[in-house]
Amino acid sequence: METGMQTTRLRDAARKAASHDEKTQPQPDGVRLACPMTLQCYKDGQLSFREDMVAVESDIRLQINGLDHAVLTRTPGDDLTLIAGYLFSCSMIRDAEDLLDVSFGYSGASKARVTLKAPSVIRRLFPSPRPVVLDPERLFDFKKTFERRQNLYRNTGSTHAAALFSMDGELIAFGEDVGRHNAFDKAIGRALLEGSLERVGIAMLSSRLALELTIKASNANIPILCGFSAATSSGINFAERNNITLVGRIREDSFNVYANSWRLKGSKGHQSE
Repeated sequence: METGMQTTRLRDAARKAASHDEKTQPQPDGVRLACPMTLQCYKDGQLSFREDMVAVESDIRLQINGLDHAVLTRTPGDDLTLIAGYLFSCSMIRDAEDLLDVSFGYSGASKARVTLKAPSVIRRLFPSPRPVVLDPERLFDFKKTFERRQNLYRNTGSTHAAALFSMDGELIAFGEDVGRHNAFDKAIGRALLEGSLERVGIAMLSSRLALELTIKASNANIPILCGFSAATSSGINFAERNNITLVGRIREDSFNVYANSWRLKGSKGHQSE
């Protein structure tokens, strides 16, 4: 094994991911998610110096079965959940069992070496209309839970987040990163490693609901996708065709429904049993 590489067996990795403790994730010692800097602030007609915190952004090189695959620009930490979610979202793995071994190296440039089972064609499984119905008022409770978990955003103001909830409101997984795709992948990866992805009914994102993120929700068979920002035309069209309820622009007492409102109790499209 290369010096500086840290091998992670998936059974142990799943247990660590389930702890929700960032310090247990494979990552360099003393990793910093944010760092202080001196900047100039313009206020009341003048510039002045002040201290602030900025989110850390760095690359990790991903190698799969001995071949270079991609370079991910991410917030350090939670690298295992990020890679698991990324590979799942790319349809390169079906579940945690497809990950035979993951090794991390942080001496010099960060890198991750992943050993997968023998490659096979993994069909994208878009969700059928799952018989789930949500009281729309619950979304405001989910939003409050979501915002309480955004520690890095409160410190820096420059990160995205993703939360996965069960239909009864349990927070199953949470991810935070400078990249909106990474944040969603971290949340999906954590749920995948814990074996709890099938329990997810709702995904909530801090970002706009673009096509790529809607596809991630579909691959994970998540029937309800919500966001603080608006949806895009491609995201709406995909959600409509693939039975995803798409909710955006969530505020304190309102939101927009872009597709498949029948899952929301009391809507005109709601199908009562």
